[in-house]
Amino acid sequence: MPKVAVDDIDLALLGALQADARAPIADLCKAARVSRGTAYARLAQLRESGVIQSLTVSVDPYGVGLSLAAVMLLRASTEKFWRWSDFASKFDEMPEVEFAADLAGEFDMIMLARFRDADHLRAFVENDLRRVSGIAGIRTFLVLNETPRRSWLLPHPKR
Repeated sequence: MPKVAVDDIDLALLGALQADARAPIADLCKAARVSRGTAYARLAQLRESGVIQSLTVSVDPYGVGLSLAAVMLLRASTEKFWRWSDFASKFDEMPEVEFAADLAGEFDMIMLARFRDADHLRAFVENDLRRVSGIAGIRTFLVLNETPRRSWLLPHPKR
């Protein structure tokens, strides 16, 4: 949960930054319908509170040669109780993993990973995932198409 209450002005600023992180302040003001002072103050508050974590480049994975995407469902072994923190740092170290999450239900974890080709996927499963202590099962689904293709979502403004 954010440490500050995010309102429609903040959402408009965030949406404009997501569209173009290099947008000039005048464009941000126009998108949020606020003055420069208000925009600067709101952006500072969003940064300080951690709502804005960074301004970054959104890269098309297919454009940089990562043409194979896979969703993987993982099961933890039952020999002991495994906490998410036992796995999270390992997933952070794997450059192929775009997203990983702890689940409730039939599977214990889900991840989205990206690869150059099938050989890269095979090597990842054999050399990386199967060597992680605590993973008992891996179910892999190849992604055929992705939509919508966005790296993050914002809530819709209140109407």
